Amino acid sequence: MLILLLLVIIFGASCFFIWQARENKRFLQTRFDQVIGLRQLIFLLRFHRRESHHFLSQSHPLKATQLNEVIAIKSLMKILSSQADKAHKPMYRILAKQLNKLLDEWPSYSVRRNQAAHGKAIRHVLYLIDDVITQSLLEADKETLFKTYQTAWPITLNAIDSLSRFRYAIDSFTLGKNSSERELRVHISVIQRRLGQISLLINKPPPAFIIDDLMLKFENINLQARDLEGVKNDLYQLSLKISDTIFNLFDIILADIATDISVRFPELQHTNVVALQKTSDLYSISH
Repeated sequence: MLILLLLVIIFGASCFFIWQARENKRFLQTRFDQVIGLRQLIFLLRFHRRESHHFLSQSHPLKATQLNEVIAIKSLMKILSSQADKAHKPMYRILAKQLNKLLDEWPSYSVRRNQAAHGKAIRHVLYLIDDVITQSLLEADKETLFKTYQTAWPITLNAIDSLSRFRYAIDSFTLGKNSSERELRVHISVIQRRLGQISLLINKPPPAFIIDDLMLKFENINLQARDLEGVKNDLYQLSLKISDTIFNLFDIILADIATDISVRFPELQHTNVVALQKTSDLYSISH
């Protein structure tokens, strides 16, 4: 009788732990599904920023028409808001208001303001991703993963901030002014260091030449050329490649976490090492 009782207790405990493990996985998968949607929102915002930048940079722009990404962004935003837990609802409402304003008013923005407004929206989405992942790992008692993520997150954010400063320096670049060239070189050096730091945190770091190639492209830009707009355009194209690389690396970090906790994290566009190697091709395809 005692043995039977012990067997029942052991069986009950086993069933409970199996159920708990399944519930934890379901919980983490639900949270990562939200992260996947937020990551897709960032991709759409970045694409919209490129298209709107192209429009605003024209000397005689045509009448603004609603870009296709606008519909996709607003639709995805509604879906994500409906799926968000109560704790994150206020952040989603603020983001939705911010995006609606941006998507309605961007044709009246300057190039610099357009970059800043999109950057602010993208950061808001990144903070949502950070909050979801942080809470998920803590609630699931994944302390080691949490520490790894907490190391990667600020470096990634710093890399994005460094890229923003690089773009501001491009906008204010003046031919023949040594201080302008020095400022660009300082920012590109910081970006190179940030990218190297992020790549060290990835389970399977991408080839070193991927980052080196970005720096080589910068060195190949003739900052002494007489065509100011041509120089600025070359620098801006480089900034797009850097942006792709940063977000590709961030995607790989998220995928590494998903693998470690055994949840599904499908590859988004740009989300693998092969995409890193084809960054220059991706931009040309997207236009």
